[in-house]
Amino acid sequence: MNRSTPYQPVIGLPAIKPPQIHLRDNRPAASDAIVVLLPEKTAHVPDPLRSLNAELHGALNMTLQHSDFKGKPGDVAVCPLDHPGRRLLLGGLGKSESLDADQLRWTAASIARKARQLRLHAVSIHLQSMESIFAANPRHLEALAEGLTLGCFEYAPFKTAEKKDGTPSESWAALPTFHLILEAGKLHTSFRQAISTGTTIAHGANYARYIACHPGNVVNPAALVLEARTLARTAGLRVEIIDHKKALALGMGGLLSVGQGSTVPPALILLEYKPKSAARHPGSAKPVVLVGKAITFDTGGISIKPAADMGLMKFDKCGGMAVLGAMKAIADLQMPVPVIGAIPTAENSVDAMAYRPGDIIRMFNGKTVEVTNTDAEGRLILADALSYVCRRYRPAAVIDMATLTGGVVVALGSVYAGLMSNREDLARALQSAGTYSGEWLWPLPLHDRYASLLESPHADIANSGPREAHPVQGGMFLRHFVPAEIPWAHLDIAGTSNPKKDDRYLVGKSASGFGVRLLLEYLRAQRH
Repeated sequence: MNRSTPYQPVIGLPAIKPPQIHLRDNRPAASDAIVVLLPEKTAHVPDPLRSLNAELHGALNMTLQHSDFKGKPGDVAVCPLDHPGRRLLLGGLGKSESLDADQLRWTAASIARKARQLRLHAVSIHLQSMESIFAANPRHLEALAEGLTLGCFEYAPFKTAEKKDGTPSESWAALPTFHLILEAGKLHTSFRQAISTGTTIAHGANYARYIACHPGNVVNPAALVLEARTLARTAGLRVEIIDHKKALALGMGGLLSVGQGSTVPPALILLEYKPKSAARHPGSAKPVVLVGKAITFDTGGISIKPAADMGLMKFDKCGGMAVLGAMKAIADLQMPVPVIGAIPTAENSVDAMAYRPGDIIRMFNGKTVEVTNTDAEGRLILADALSYVCRRYRPAAVIDMATLTGGVVVALGSVYAGLMSNREDLARALQSAGTYSGEWLWPLPLHDRYASLLESPHADIANSGPREAHPVQGGMFLRHFVPAEIPWAHLDIAGTSNPKKDDRYLVGKSASGFGVRLLLEYLRAQRH
């Protein structure tokens, strides 16, 4: 690993920021758009919005009567108002009897995306007709704030547009300000807290999306180490880096083998969050450990991938970026649960030093692995990370996330991620968190009869087997590196990490941040 690095990571990209969301009892004078959220089959202006309709000279009623607006989730109708540059937007809530957090997220994200398309600066969202809904469940307002924040995401740091003076412009980074309008005297403290929490969680997801979208010549393992150190310093986390030398001393054969074909050495990033209560009661609670695969670019190694769409392999770090985003949100929210974030990172490259099919690797826990496919590399770096954190922290639970197999995409598409676990209660808790967050999980089996798929004549196990049951093979492989007494779940997010088209509050051809909000919801349930 003493070869010179042919390039350095690009430093100094603008930091991603969340939109400003304010709770108000009147509309600001500078607002250039008015938004009303309505359920399906709304034929008349609701009573709480009649004064607004009168103020707009009947524009709200006219839009309801004469536009194609159906009120379905994601529907947005735009109507110009009398004042130049001002617009009326109608957002669909879907069926009122089935209104849930995910519908509100979807609706809010659609409004935010439309606001960005129209380059709006200040948007007033009138919620007077929904006050009873928010009073009954403030988390619905939290979901609304999440959706507005998620919908504002746009990855364009390398797009330039000239200003009049010829200098580059970063207008893509300008975010609208959202003013949520409720009646005077009904601005509950719980509402403000819900908005703050929803924005923080979604901003963690957007942060994960932003780093995940960076190409391999910008974000490599060295750049991720720098980013982790920066995050730790700003968020109050403890950071430790197991670099190439330490990994060699520890015997992390999986991590080292995958990274040996690159001029940038691999690393294991450890981020530690301790709640304030831990200072008063040290050792009182075992941590939850989150582990995320971060292959910053995956050529497939000597078992090289087809050229078509290989550029998308910059997204092979999405599991690790979800852990990074989750750790940011956990620290920002000052959650009461101790959490460790572990991110094994490497480039899977091709050169004379790259590991080969047929190689036999000794892993951190002492097991030997025969390499049958160098494109099954993610499980190798995850395996070392899993066995290391289990031995060091003896955690309450371990959850790993990885863009691990194409097989899970074939099985579940981009709607569900695959879930494998050695504990039914952990699996149920994660599924419940996924249902609320809209990051759905589908359970897959870890039956002992699948073990034969990874048999090797020369080592303890092979890293890949025949074509059948590929997602399960990944889980069965990782199971060898987690002691049976530790609750563990593996999430295969290969299909959900970068949707190929716009879907609800996600924009196609970029990272989804899948897993950040799911993990936060799971951890929030653990404090009760």
